Amino acid sequence: MPPTPKICLNMIVKNEGRILSRLLESVVPIIDSYCICDTGSTDDTIQIIQEFFSNVNIPGKIVVSEPFKNFEYNRTVALIECLSVEDADYLLLLDADMVLQTDPMFDSQLFKKQLDSDVYYLYQGSSSYFYKNIRLIKNQEGLQYVGVTHEYLKTLDNSTSKTVDKNILFINDIGDGGSKQDKFIRDISLLKQGLIENPTNERYVFYLANSYRDSGDYDNAIETYKKRIKLGGWIDEVWHSYYSIGKCFYMKGNIHEAISFWMDGYNFYPERLENLYEIVRHYRINKQFSTAYSIYCLADYAKIKKTTMDHLFLQYDVYDYKLDYELILIAYYVNYMNHNVLSICMKVLAASTIDISTLQNVLSNYKFYSIKLAEKGEPVSWLFHETDTKTRLKIGDEYNCSTPSICITENNHFVVIVRYVNYKIDDMGIHYDNKSQVCTINVLIEYDPSGKKIKEHILHYDKKYDGIYVGIEDIRLFYSKKHGIIYSANRGISIGNIMVEHGILNLSQNTVFSKLVTKNDRQPIEKNWVLFENPNTNGEIMVVYKWFPLTIGKIKDNSDVKLIDYDDDDEFLTLDIFHEIDMPPFFRFIRGSSNGIWIKNEIWFLVHAVSHEDKRYYYHMVVTIDPTSYKLIRYTPFFTFEGKSIEYALGFTYLSETDTIVIGYSIMDRSTQFLKLKRQQLEKMFVVSA
Repeated sequence: MPPTPKICLNMIVKNEGRILSRLLESVVPIIDSYCICDTGSTDDTIQIIQEFFSNVNIPGKIVVSEPFKNFEYNRTVALIECLSVEDADYLLLLDADMVLQTDPMFDSQLFKKQLDSDVYYLYQGSSSYFYKNIRLIKNQEGLQYVGVTHEYLKTLDNSTSKTVDKNILFINDIGDGGSKQDKFIRDISLLKQGLIENPTNERYVFYLANSYRDSGDYDNAIETYKKRIKLGGWIDEVWHSYYSIGKCFYMKGNIHEAISFWMDGYNFYPERLENLYEIVRHYRINKQFSTAYSIYCLADYAKIKKTTMDHLFLQYDVYDYKLDYELILIAYYVNYMNHNVLSICMKVLAASTIDISTLQNVLSNYKFYSIKLAEKGEPVSWLFHETDTKTRLKIGDEYNCSTPSICITENNHFVVIVRYVNYKIDDMGIHYDNKSQVCTINVLIEYDPSGKKIKEHILHYDKKYDGIYVGIEDIRLFYSKKHGIIYSANRGISIGNIMVEHGILNLSQNTVFSKLVTKNDRQPIEKNWVLFENPNTNGEIMVVYKWFPLTIGKIKDNSDVKLIDYDDDDEFLTLDIFHEIDMPPFFRFIRGSSNGIWIKNEIWFLVHAVSHEDKRYYYHMVVTIDPTSYKLIRYTPFFTFEGKSIEYALGFTYLSETDTIVIGYSIMDRSTQFLKLKRQQLEKMFVVSA
């Protein structure tokens, strides 16, 4: 079996002491040696290199004999120096202002064993803007760089090449190196000199135009890009010249010329859509929605037909979500092609490169497109009669019913908790009629399988934590064959101090036995933890602590015969986190809402997100996870129940005999509603997670 190839870090540096350690730390897992050429540092760059590699015991050398001439010359010298380095079968070509990112499961030894090509392209840039470049090469004679700046590696004839998936290795090109301050002046000088020697060099002309543009010299940039277009050649460079001329004219305030060159770029190369995006965005901002929509349709058609993202200086975020985000803003006014805006909203929310402000803007526009789940089901009126309950239990007029929770026991009894609160919320979502205390009364109701009410009592609880907050808030019921009826809830201890309460509901005594739950690094406000049972681990109770990342824990003593040891004087249980999983970006807004229920080999949760605008808007979603790996399987689009701004849910249960879902929710914290719908109604809505 051949030996595993060794990788050598190869680079040129000058005055990079401020940032160099960042790059070096990122490559330690993959390199076996280093060969770094310093072109004249006057800071501590050389010392940092020596001390770093001495500490991590990686051999190599620093070359200091060649001052900077140009990038073609000095990078080629650096390649030649590697020929005498041991443990250097391949060269990893990086700059000091980069960081090598690897997949969390990356196996460097396996990766190196699979190296068999002469040249490897790696993607570099950022999450939203990237392109591929030669960054890993077999160490052999005859390699050289071409180009005084913006140089490229000239490979040997008949070289074989492959591209490394960007999820395996990716170069985060941060661009904050020590030589960046005079970069544009330096590059313009080098490129102009190069063009004296080679006046038709397409690459020199293109990068000279880029340097003029980046330095703010738009007039010279425009004229130089026009020269690049006339030279022809590589289609991506020519297209990018059209695109950049448009950007320069836009910066100069000449919108007509900008749009003209962006359209010329589209006619030249319809595969690239960044130019159409700029046009759509311009017309949308200026409220010319019909024109913006027409150009969007043109771009969308091209995007559907698109077969590759392998382009120079690709603005990936345009393809990933930015074009579709424009439609979300436009379609309220114009949508004659009947685009499915709800689906597009969810696609944009899940985009890998989306920023937080765009996420928030999508949510703020979602109310114009959201479906009402109540229209797909029917109310369950017999589960609760507010007037009868309030009168019979002598609940004061200052209380109004609010969010219910529900579970179904093994003998098919319905157990319901209805929360009564002593405050109201007006239509703008503002609390009023507040007393000196925020009070909750929980009513326990039990029905037999026929719907006959067996009991209805005020739930008893341990009152020792009552103060400004009175009572247990947001009880989430959960039925477990092993533990009976258990729950999680929020408990207001004092202003700015909310904890989670976990306990058992005793139906025979109409009371709960419970303890507060703490954890390492507990936040002052802890709430919205939800439970689920793992049948693969003997009915162990798990907790979803939060959804971004999906963070799962166990409450200590869950595996005991008694869920809670009532004889134990310790008033706290402890949540131990044991698992975290990455989730789509919009899950950073997801909270609660219900405990998880087992349906068809998945665990289903009802969750919610809040859009904070002139008032709060609540949106809901059903999410399913795998019971073994806990990975996200699928989710529905966001929905409302009845289209009101504040709708809150705690109850979520499944009737297997009728294949029906029952949801308990409130509107504006002043009603108690139950909705039932066939599981298939939700199945039709699901989006499969990527």
